[in-house]
Amino acid sequence: MQIKNVGFEDTYKWMLLSKEYDEYVRETTSDLTEWYEGGDTSFSFDEYMERRIRRNEAFMAVDERDECYGIIAISRDNNNITFFGTFHKYDTLSVGDFLIRYALSELDANKSIKINELKSNSRQIQKNYALLDKFGFIYQDEVLENGVPVNCMVKNP
Repeated sequence: MQIKNVGFEDTYKWMLLSKEYDEYVRETTSDLTEWYEGGDTSFSFDEYMERRIRRNEAFMAVDERDECYGIIAISRDNNNITFFGTFHKYDTLSVGDFLIRYALSELDANKSIKINELKSNSRQIQKNYALLDKFGFIYQDEVLENGVPVNCMVKNP
């Protein structure tokens, strides 16, 4: 497994990955319109992907055939992980560990690092929480992200 930058030609993979998580988003809201289309104070998912790609802040775990296992995106300006997902057919713990380690190497460890994670008791999301816990992230509070309640997790320096 290796890391490569997400390119514009990879946005369909990113969208497919995001759609795998829709069932967990629906646990807290039935309308995914704002989640994907944005709102008055947030970008659409398409605009968000474009910004991360242009800034070289989106990365994917791939194999030698360029098969995507998962994607992580960051904001260097805000020192945050802004997207984290692994395709369910792969080992979430090993792929997720690989992606989170990479993202942390790209961010400033001397400052707090935040990530928002979906609120869900599903096995898949609980694996994400286990990974975040392993890397020292702790619950900070609940916030709304594009109309969806999420848990804000923080890793302090």
